[in-house]
Amino acid sequence: MSDITLRQLEYFVAIIDTGSVTAASRQVNVTQATVSMAIGQLERQLGTDLLIRNRAKGVVPTRVGREFSARARQILAMTSDLENSATDGGSEMSGPLEIGCVSSLSPHVVPPLAAHFEREHPQVAFNYQEGSAGDLQAALIDGVLDVAVVFSRQTIDAVESQELAEVVLKIMLPSSHPLGDRTEISFTEVAHESAILIDIPPSRDRSIEFMRAAGVEPRIKWTSANLATVTALVASGLGYSLRYSLPNEINTLAPGVVEIPVADSIPRNAISAVIPGGIRPSRRMDEAVGLLRRLFSDYGEFTG
Repeated sequence: MSDITLRQLEYFVAIIDTGSVTAASRQVNVTQATVSMAIGQLERQLGTDLLIRNRAKGVVPTRVGREFSARARQILAMTSDLENSATDGGSEMSGPLEIGCVSSLSPHVVPPLAAHFEREHPQVAFNYQEGSAGDLQAALIDGVLDVAVVFSRQTIDAVESQELAEVVLKIMLPSSHPLGDRTEISFTEVAHESAILIDIPPSRDRSIEFMRAAGVEPRIKWTSANLATVTALVASGLGYSLRYSLPNEINTLAPGVVEIPVADSIPRNAISAVIPGGIRPSRRMDEAVGLLRRLFSDYGEFTG
Protein backbone atom coordinates (compact mmCIF):
# COMPACT_ATOMS: atom_id res chain seq x y z
CA MET A 1 0.00 0.00 0.00
CA SER A 2 1.27 3.49 -0.85
CA ASP A 3 2.18 5.59 2.17
CA ILE A 4 0.11 8.62 1.18
CA THR A 5 0.22 11.30 3.87
CA LEU A 6 -2.30 13.89 4.96
CA ARG A 7 0.34 16.53 4.26
CA GLN A 8 0.51 15.46 0.62
CA LEU A 9 -3.28 15.68 0.38
CA GLU A 10 -3.25 19.13 1.98
CA TYR A 11 -0.62 20.39 -0.48
CA PHE A 12 -2.44 18.91 -3.46
CA VAL A 13 -5.78 20.48 -2.51
CA ALA A 14 -4.02 23.82 -1.97
CA ILE A 15 -2.62 23.64 -5.52
CA ILE A 16 -6.09 22.92 -6.93
CA ASP A 17 -7.57 25.84 -4.98
CA THR A 18 -4.88 28.38 -5.83
CA GLY A 19 -3.93 27.27 -9.35
CA SER A 20 -0.19 27.24 -8.79
CA VAL A 21 2.51 25.60 -6.71
CA THR A 22 3.86 29.00 -5.67
CA ALA A 23 0.49 30.23 -4.35
CA ALA A 24 -0.15 26.88 -2.68
CA SER A 25 3.17 27.05 -0.85
CA ARG A 26 2.22 30.45 0.55
CA GLN A 27 -1.18 29.13 1.63
CA VAL A 28 0.25 26.14 3.51
CA ASN A 29 3.25 28.15 4.74
CA VAL A 30 6.07 25.97 3.39
CA THR A 31 8.57 26.41 0.59
CA GLN A 32 7.69 25.90 -3.05
CA ALA A 33 10.28 23.14 -3.26
CA THR A 34 8.62 21.29 -0.40
CA VAL A 35 5.24 21.35 -2.13
CA SER A 36 6.71 20.30 -5.48
CA MET A 37 8.62 17.43 -3.89
CA ALA A 38 5.53 16.20 -1.99
CA ILE A 39 3.32 16.25 -5.09
CA GLY A 40 5.98 14.55 -7.20
CA GLN A 41 6.24 11.79 -4.60
CA LEU A 42 2.44 11.50 -4.45
CA GLU A 43 2.22 11.04 -8.23
CA ARG A 44 4.93 8.38 -8.14
CA GLN A 45 3.14 6.55 -5.34
CA LEU A 46 -0.11 6.56 -7.29
CA GLY A 47 1.57 5.79 -10.59
CA THR A 48 -0.29 8.54 -12.47
CA ASP A 49 -0.13 12.26 -13.22
CA LEU A 50 -2.44 14.40 -11.12
CA LEU A 51 -1.52 17.78 -12.57
CA ILE A 52 -0.96 19.30 -15.99
CA ARG A 53 1.89 21.76 -15.66
CA ASN A 54 1.83 24.71 -18.04
CA ARG A 55 4.39 27.49 -17.69
CA ALA A 56 1.96 30.12 -19.00
CA LYS A 57 -1.24 28.97 -17.29
CA GLY A 58 0.05 27.43 -14.09
CA VAL A 59 -1.26 24.00 -13.15
CA VAL A 60 -4.64 22.33 -13.67
CA PRO A 61 -5.75 18.88 -12.54
CA THR A 62 -5.93 15.94 -14.90
CA ARG A 63 -9.18 13.97 -15.01
CA VAL A 64 -7.73 11.62 -12.40
CA GLY A 65 -6.52 14.63 -10.45
CA ARG A 66 -10.02 16.12 -10.29
CA GLU A 67 -11.45 12.87 -8.93
CA PHE A 68 -8.54 12.50 -6.51
CA SER A 69 -8.98 16.07 -5.20
CA ALA A 70 -12.62 15.39 -4.28
CA ARG A 71 -11.62 12.32 -2.24
CA ALA A 72 -8.71 14.20 -0.72
CA ARG A 73 -11.03 16.96 0.50
CA GLN A 74 -13.31 14.40 2.09
CA ILE A 75 -10.42 12.71 3.87
CA LEU A 76 -9.09 16.03 5.15
CA ALA A 77 -12.56 17.04 6.35
CA MET A 78 -13.06 13.75 8.18
CA THR A 79 -9.62 14.06 9.76
CA SER A 80 -10.50 17.54 10.96
CA ASP A 81 -13.70 16.19 12.50
CA LEU A 82 -11.76 13.48 14.32
CA GLU A 83 -9.27 16.00 15.68
CA ASN A 84 -12.04 18.33 16.84
CA SER A 85 -13.91 15.48 18.50
CA ALA A 86 -10.81 14.32 20.35
CA THR A 87 -9.84 17.84 21.41
CA ASP A 88 -13.26 19.05 22.47
CA GLY A 89 -14.76 15.82 23.68
CA GLY A 90 -17.34 16.12 20.92
CA SER A 91 -19.01 19.09 22.62
CA GLU A 92 -17.83 21.91 20.36
CA MET A 93 -18.54 22.02 16.66
CA SER A 94 -15.80 23.58 14.55
CA GLY A 95 -14.18 23.57 11.13
CA PRO A 96 -15.16 24.73 7.64
CA LEU A 97 -18.67 24.42 6.22
CA GLU A 98 -19.28 25.21 2.54
CA ILE A 99 -22.93 25.49 1.54
CA GLY A 100 -24.16 25.81 -2.03
CA CYS A 101 -27.60 27.11 -2.92
CA VAL A 102 -29.46 27.77 -6.16
CA SER A 103 -29.65 31.52 -6.65
CA SER A 104 -33.41 31.70 -6.30
CA LEU A 105 -33.30 30.09 -2.85
CA SER A 106 -30.19 31.68 -1.38
CA PRO A 107 -31.79 34.86 0.04
CA HIS A 108 -33.95 32.63 2.23
CA VAL A 109 -31.42 29.86 2.96
CA VAL A 110 -28.10 31.61 3.52
CA PRO A 111 -29.01 34.27 6.13
CA PRO A 112 -30.63 31.82 8.62
CA LEU A 113 -27.74 29.38 8.25
CA ALA A 114 -25.13 32.11 8.63
CA ALA A 115 -26.88 33.56 11.69
CA HIS A 116 -27.28 30.14 13.30
CA PHE A 117 -23.63 29.14 13.00
CA GLU A 118 -22.43 32.61 13.98
CA ARG A 119 -24.55 32.52 17.12
CA GLU A 120 -24.59 28.85 18.13
CA HIS A 121 -21.34 27.50 16.67
CA PRO A 122 -18.88 30.37 16.19
CA GLN A 123 -16.00 27.94 15.67
CA VAL A 124 -17.57 26.81 12.39
CA ALA A 125 -16.18 28.74 9.41
CA PHE A 126 -19.41 29.12 7.44
CA ASN A 127 -19.20 30.04 3.75
CA TYR A 128 -21.56 29.77 0.80
CA GLN A 129 -21.76 29.75 -2.98
CA GLU A 130 -24.68 30.62 -5.25
CA GLY A 131 -25.28 29.22 -8.71
CA SER A 132 -27.24 26.83 -10.86
CA ALA A 133 -28.13 23.34 -9.63
CA GLY A 134 -25.77 21.76 -12.15
CA ASP A 135 -22.77 23.86 -11.17
CA LEU A 136 -23.39 23.39 -7.46
CA GLN A 137 -23.68 19.63 -7.70
CA ALA A 138 -20.50 19.48 -9.78
CA ALA A 139 -18.75 21.43 -7.00
CA LEU A 140 -20.26 19.03 -4.48
CA ILE A 141 -18.85 16.00 -6.28
CA ASP A 142 -15.47 17.74 -6.60
CA GLY A 143 -15.40 18.18 -2.83
CA VAL A 144 -15.61 21.97 -2.94
CA LEU A 145 -19.03 22.06 -1.25
CA ASP A 146 -20.35 20.09 1.73
CA VAL A 147 -24.09 20.55 1.15
CA ALA A 148 -26.14 22.04 -1.67
CA VAL A 149 -29.78 23.16 -1.65
CA VAL A 150 -31.59 22.57 -4.94
CA PHE A 151 -34.99 21.50 -6.26
CA SER A 152 -35.50 17.75 -6.32
CA ARG A 153 -36.16 17.67 -10.06
CA GLN A 154 -32.68 19.11 -10.54
CA THR A 155 -30.76 16.46 -8.58
CA ILE A 156 -28.30 14.12 -10.27
CA ASP A 157 -27.56 10.44 -9.61
CA ALA A 158 -24.14 11.03 -8.02
CA VAL A 159 -25.58 12.75 -4.93
CA GLU A 160 -27.66 11.70 -1.96
CA SER A 161 -30.79 13.79 -1.50
CA GLN A 162 -32.95 14.62 1.52
CA GLU A 163 -36.24 16.34 0.80
CA LEU A 164 -36.92 19.34 3.00
CA ALA A 165 -40.35 20.46 1.78
CA GLU A 166 -42.69 19.90 -1.11
CA VAL A 167 -43.35 22.88 -3.37
CA VAL A 168 -46.28 23.94 -5.54
CA LEU A 169 -46.10 25.73 -8.88
CA LYS A 170 -48.10 28.96 -8.87
CA ILE A 171 -49.00 31.56 -11.49
CA MET A 172 -48.00 35.06 -10.46
CA LEU A 173 -50.46 37.77 -11.55
CA PRO A 174 -50.95 41.48 -10.87
CA SER A 175 -53.36 41.84 -7.95
CA SER A 176 -55.83 43.70 -10.19
CA HIS A 177 -56.05 40.79 -12.64
CA PRO A 178 -59.60 39.46 -13.32
CA LEU A 179 -58.44 35.97 -12.26
CA GLY A 180 -56.80 37.24 -9.10
CA ASP A 181 -59.45 35.84 -6.76
CA ARG A 182 -59.37 32.29 -8.13
CA THR A 183 -58.20 29.30 -6.06
CA GLU A 184 -56.42 27.79 -9.08
CA ILE A 185 -55.73 28.71 -12.72
CA SER A 186 -55.00 26.61 -15.80
CA PHE A 187 -52.33 27.54 -18.32
CA THR A 188 -54.94 27.92 -21.06
CA GLU A 189 -56.54 30.79 -19.13
CA VAL A 190 -53.40 32.91 -19.43
CA ALA A 191 -52.17 31.56 -22.78
CA HIS A 192 -53.04 34.80 -24.58
CA GLU A 193 -51.07 36.95 -22.13
CA SER A 194 -47.37 37.81 -22.05
CA ALA A 195 -45.12 35.51 -20.03
CA ILE A 196 -42.28 36.97 -17.95
CA LEU A 197 -40.24 33.92 -16.98
CA ILE A 198 -37.62 33.50 -14.29
CA ASP A 199 -34.47 32.56 -16.17
CA ILE A 200 -32.43 30.55 -13.68
CA PRO A 201 -31.46 27.16 -15.13
CA PRO A 202 -33.48 25.04 -15.51
CA SER A 203 -36.49 27.15 -14.44
CA ARG A 204 -37.26 28.72 -17.81
CA ASP A 205 -37.09 25.41 -19.68
CA ARG A 206 -39.20 23.67 -17.04
CA SER A 207 -41.88 26.36 -17.28
CA ILE A 208 -42.05 26.03 -21.05
CA GLU A 209 -42.12 22.23 -20.76
CA PHE A 210 -45.07 22.28 -18.35
CA MET A 211 -47.08 24.72 -20.46
CA ARG A 212 -46.49 22.81 -23.67
CA ALA A 213 -47.55 19.60 -21.94
CA ALA A 214 -50.86 21.36 -21.25
CA GLY A 215 -51.16 22.32 -24.92
CA VAL A 216 -50.10 25.94 -24.43
CA GLU A 217 -47.26 27.70 -26.27
CA PRO A 218 -46.15 30.52 -23.95
CA ARG A 219 -45.85 34.01 -25.39
CA ILE A 220 -42.54 34.90 -23.76
CA LYS A 221 -42.01 38.64 -23.61
CA TRP A 222 -39.11 38.90 -21.17
CA THR A 223 -36.94 36.73 -18.95
CA SER A 224 -34.83 37.67 -15.96
CA ALA A 225 -32.61 35.91 -13.44
CA ASN A 226 -33.72 38.47 -10.85
CA LEU A 227 -36.94 37.56 -9.03
CA ALA A 228 -37.45 41.16 -7.90
CA THR A 229 -37.37 42.33 -11.52
CA VAL A 230 -39.88 39.68 -12.60
CA THR A 231 -42.17 40.56 -9.69
CA ALA A 232 -42.04 44.28 -10.47
CA LEU A 233 -42.90 43.66 -14.13
CA VAL A 234 -45.87 41.50 -13.15
CA ALA A 235 -47.03 44.04 -10.56
CA SER A 236 -46.99 46.66 -13.34
CA GLY A 237 -49.52 44.59 -15.27
CA LEU A 238 -47.10 43.64 -18.05
CA GLY A 239 -47.59 39.88 -17.89
CA TYR A 240 -47.63 36.80 -15.67
CA SER A 241 -44.91 34.54 -14.31
CA LEU A 242 -44.47 31.14 -12.63
CA ARG A 243 -42.96 30.45 -9.23
CA TYR A 244 -42.59 27.52 -6.87
CA SER A 245 -43.66 28.06 -3.25
CA LEU A 246 -44.60 25.98 -0.22
CA PRO A 247 -48.15 24.60 -0.20
CA ASN A 248 -49.30 26.57 2.86
CA GLU A 249 -47.31 29.70 2.14
CA ILE A 250 -49.18 32.95 2.64
CA ASN A 251 -48.46 35.23 -0.31
CA THR A 252 -46.01 37.88 0.89
CA LEU A 253 -43.83 38.11 -2.20
CA ALA A 254 -44.49 41.80 -2.91
CA PRO A 255 -47.32 44.34 -2.98
CA GLY A 256 -49.27 44.33 -6.22
CA VAL A 257 -49.04 40.62 -7.04
CA VAL A 258 -51.01 37.49 -6.21
CA GLU A 259 -49.95 33.87 -6.68
CA ILE A 260 -52.43 31.15 -7.50
CA PRO A 261 -51.74 27.39 -7.82
CA VAL A 262 -51.62 25.91 -11.30
CA ALA A 263 -54.67 23.72 -12.03
CA ASP A 264 -52.88 21.60 -14.64
CA SER A 265 -51.12 18.37 -13.72
CA ILE A 266 -47.50 19.18 -12.81
CA PRO A 267 -44.73 16.70 -11.88
CA ARG A 268 -44.05 16.65 -8.16
CA ASN A 269 -41.19 18.84 -6.97
CA ALA A 270 -39.56 19.64 -3.64
CA ILE A 271 -36.68 21.53 -2.06
CA SER A 272 -33.84 19.13 -1.28
CA ALA A 273 -30.53 19.18 0.55
CA VAL A 274 -27.93 17.12 -1.29
CA ILE A 275 -24.54 15.76 -0.25
CA PRO A 276 -21.92 13.76 -2.16
CA GLY A 277 -22.88 10.14 -2.57
CA GLY A 278 -21.11 7.50 -0.49
CA ILE A 279 -19.79 9.70 2.33
CA ARG A 280 -20.62 9.98 6.00
CA PRO A 281 -21.84 13.52 6.71
CA SER A 282 -19.98 15.52 9.32
CA ARG A 283 -21.64 17.03 12.39
CA ARG A 284 -21.55 20.40 10.65
CA MET A 285 -23.38 19.01 7.63
CA ASP A 286 -25.99 17.31 9.82
CA GLU A 287 -26.50 20.52 11.76
CA ALA A 288 -27.02 22.53 8.56
CA VAL A 289 -29.50 20.04 7.09
CA GLY A 290 -31.40 19.83 10.37
CA LEU A 291 -31.72 23.60 10.55
CA LEU A 292 -32.93 23.75 6.95
CA ARG A 293 -35.54 21.09 7.67
CA ARG A 294 -36.89 23.14 10.59
CA LEU A 295 -36.75 26.32 8.52
CA PHE A 296 -38.73 24.91 5.61
CA SER A 297 -41.30 23.29 7.88
CA ASP A 298 -42.16 26.73 9.24
CA TYR A 299 -42.12 29.17 6.35
CA GLY A 300 -40.37 30.14 3.11
CA GLU A 301 -40.54 32.08 -0.12
CA PHE A 302 -39.06 30.20 -3.03
CA THR A 303 -38.85 30.17 -6.80
CA GLY A 304 -37.64 27.46 -9.11
